[in-house]
Amino acid sequence: MLHLRGAPALSAARNAALLRSLRTEAPEITGLSADFAHFVQLDPSADPLSPDESHVLAELLRYGPREDQADLPVGKLALVVPRIGTVSPWSSKATDIAEICGLEKIERVERGIAYWLEGDVGEATKGAVAPLIQD
Repeated sequence: MLHLRGAPALSAARNAALLRSLRTEAPEITGLSADFAHFVQLDPSADPLSPDESHVLAELLRYGPREDQADLPVGKLALVVPRIGTVSPWSSKATDIAEICGLEKIERVERGIAYWLEGDVGEATKGAVAPLIQD
């Protein structure tokens, strides 16, 4: 499975509002960032994507704000993805578009959000704030 980092998932205002909410439940959280995370399931019997196919896929998954993302995220990862066994409407449409664009080796494209929680964040903290970041 391929993993590709996407655009920021939250505007600055939504990020600030969510951080305030998270800090109500877990004051040890000092910062927050959130990016879309794309997961691409390839046909296991097919060859890996060619450079041209990889370029097409990267362009298809380049949407939303074009903020500079040169820096790697910091903090503890809290990854939010659709429930196991479900296929989101976003996934259905993205997979259809990939197929239309000739990416026949792709079986499914799915999207989640990678939340990066800064501060003294442990598993208990991630559990306490999970209801605030899950769909």
